[in-house]
Amino acid sequence: MDQIKVVMMRGRWTAWIDDLNAVSDRVTAVAAETDEDLMREIVDADVVYGRLPREPFRIANKLKWVQSIGVGFETMLYPEMIDSNVVITNTAGAFDSAMAEHALALILSFTRGIIFCERNRKGHLWQQDVPISQIDGQTACVLGLGSIGRAIIDRLPALGVTVTAVDAQVTDPPDGVSKLYSPDQMLDAVAEADFVIVALPLTDGTRGLINADCFARMKDTGYLVNIARGPIVNQADLINALRAHQIAGAGMDVFEKEPLPEDSPLWEMENVVLTPHLGGRSEEGGPNMKNIFVENLKRYVEGKNLLNIIDKQKGYLIQ
Repeated sequence: MDQIKVVMMRGRWTAWIDDLNAVSDRVTAVAAETDEDLMREIVDADVVYGRLPREPFRIANKLKWVQSIGVGFETMLYPEMIDSNVVITNTAGAFDSAMAEHALALILSFTRGIIFCERNRKGHLWQQDVPISQIDGQTACVLGLGSIGRAIIDRLPALGVTVTAVDAQVTDPPDGVSKLYSPDQMLDAVAEADFVIVALPLTDGTRGLINADCFARMKDTGYLVNIARGPIVNQADLINALRAHQIAGAGMDVFEKEPLPEDSPLWEMENVVLTPHLGGRSEEGGPNMKNIFVENLKRYVEGKNLLNIIDKQKGYLIQ
C-alpha cells in the first residue's frame, strides 16, 4: 500500500504529529514551520493540515486533501483549487459549543443589563434604571443551519425562545425550529425576530448580505448578533442603523476589518457589545480539532468518506 505524507502547516497543531503517525504505519506526518519548509514538503504531500496558499498549491503534485484549520476555508477558494480534484474539509463541530455559548452571552449581556452595569462600574455608579428584559417568550432568527447554527438552536428553546431559521440547503425545519425560511424570504424572517443571529459561511452570496434593507425590516427593539464572518454584515449600514435607532443594538465578535480600526465608531457606541473574534476560543477547541482530524485521517487511510467536505463551487459545507 502507498505511503501517505501529511504536512502540518505552522501552528500549535504540529505537536499532533505523533498522534497522526499512530493512525497507520502508512502515515508519515511532518511539520512545515516556515514558508521554505512548506514549499519543500508540499511537492510530494498527499494531505495538508492548514489553510494552504495558492503558491505552494501550484507545486503540490500529489495533493489529494486539505484539512482546513477551524471552520474557515474561504482563503483557499482560488481558481486553481476550485478547479482541482483536491478535497477540502474543515473542523466543523470543534467550536460549536463555544460559539453557541458566545452568541447567548452577547444576547444576555444586553437583555440582563450586564453591559450597562459594567460600564457604570467604572464610575462607581449604582444605577438600577438600566434597560433590562427577559428572553423567555421572544423570537430568535438563526441565519445558517450549519453545525454552529444548530448548536445555537439546541440551546435557545430551553430559555423559552421561539426559533426560526434561514438556510439555503435545509428544506425541512430541524428540531427546535418553528419555521424555516429560504434565503429569498430572509427579510420576512428578520422582520419577525427579536434577535437575528448570523451563523453563515462567507461566500459571494453572503458577503454584505446583512445590509440597510435588512436593518430597515428588523424591529427597532431587535438585536443583531454576528459570530460568523465580519464581511457578511455591511458595517457602514450597521453603524447607520445603530445611530438612527433602527435596531436596539448589536453584539459583534467579527468585523469587516480585523483588528477593528481604532477610529471605528463601534468602539464608542453604547448599544454595541463587541469582542475581538474569540467566539470559538476555548481550552477544549484544540483537542476537538485534533480529534476531528485524526478521525478523518483514519477514514482517508481506510478509503471511507471524509467528514465535513466543502462544496468548493458553492463555498460551504455539504450537509
